[in-house]
Amino acid sequence: MKKSIYVLISSLLFLSACQTTKHTLPVVQGMIYDGDNEAVSDVEIYINDQKNAVSDIYGHFTLSAMELEKQYELTAKKNGYEEKSFSFTYTNPSQVIYLRMYSNAELINLAESMVEQKKYADAETYLTRAELAGGNYLSVNYLRAVICVLKTDYDNALKIATDILDAGYIDSYIYLLLADIYKDGYSDIENEQLYLKKALTLSYDPAIQKRIIKQ
Repeated sequence: MKKSIYVLISSLLFLSACQTTKHTLPVVQGMIYDGDNEAVSDVEIYINDQKNAVSDIYGHFTLSAMELEKQYELTAKKNGYEEKSFSFTYTNPSQVIYLRMYSNAELINLAESMVEQKKYADAETYLTRAELAGGNYLSVNYLRAVICVLKTDYDNALKIATDILDAGYIDSYIYLLLADIYKDGYSDIENEQLYLKKALTLSYDPAIQKRIIKQ
């Protein structure tokens, strides 16, 4: 009799445990790709602000201790990449999370593509995203200045280009940009010639040489 009661209690405990854990799955699988569909490794995955996983060389990650029908906030972080954050509810044992994370270089390339298509507002959006992702200061702001020139917003173009120089970035194409701004925006031949000569001292270019007025 005691043995039968023991078996009954054990069975009830087992069923109770199954009932408690059947809504809890140990893991959730995920994959991370960049804008070129290449796997992104070493991405830190946070669930509800707690670090939970890191992607491997194949972009694969495994989230642990997840519960069915529970909502989570996922954040993916990696230096040089745009941070990704969204909410999801785990509802299916075969559910897989796919993430696309753009690097700052990819975002700058997308901005350049938008400039070529004369979609300047879209280009600005990509540049802002690239900046937040740690994009190169010179690349981001040079392209911003170029956009201003193309929009004939010479005042802002001049300010951005001057800020680049003040930040310590000295290059012939910055000087050439300033020369174009003074020429096309202000008909300022003196400053145009000044920056053409500065550009030529850094990098010889026959096209620049032709623009310099011989005195």
